[in-house]
Amino acid sequence: MATYRIISADSHFVEPPTMWAERVDKQFRDRAPHTVRNVQGREGEFFVCENISPVPVTGFFAAGVPSADLPTYIKKGFEAAPASVWDPAARIKDQDLDGVQAEVIYTSMGMPLYGLDDTALRVACFRAYNDWAVEYCSYNPKRLLPLGLVTLEDIPTGVQELQRIANKGMRGAMIWAEPPGDR
Repeated sequence: MATYRIISADSHFVEPPTMWAERVDKQFRDRAPHTVRNVQGREGEFFVCENISPVPVTGFFAAGVPSADLPTYIKKGFEAAPASVWDPAARIKDQDLDGVQAEVIYTSMGMPLYGLDDTALRVACFRAYNDWAVEYCSYNPKRLLPLGLVTLEDIPTGVQELQRIANKGMRGAMIWAEPPGDR
């Protein structure tokens, strides 16, 4: 019987809730993405930032939760997250349990940030995420392969960030999945 090596091409981090405020450029710290409890009459912990609609954080790590348990689960917060979503040592242990050789890892919380109206804030958030992702994956760069975030409003700035993260070891990056209608 052949031995197969599994490489996941679509895995996700879940960024720690304080990562953005700790890492974003100082001029944006008071506007950084963060989490809050109980938003708009809804229970739970939510990821928020300016014009982005609040996102329940448990949705980022609800894989495997039985559908009957989701209404209760969604009211929880980061305390329900498995350690592997932000601890690379725990992630490697999970890979070993699942027979996974390596993972290409995307953002979770960064995806809604493509919808931020303020481009400068978005660029700062993406830079903070990119630095965090490189550090996380430096734990085992052969098994943890991060993808960066790049915005395209200003092509030279986007190219510069792509070159910066390539120099840090990233092998790819995401761009918006759905650009604004006027572009």
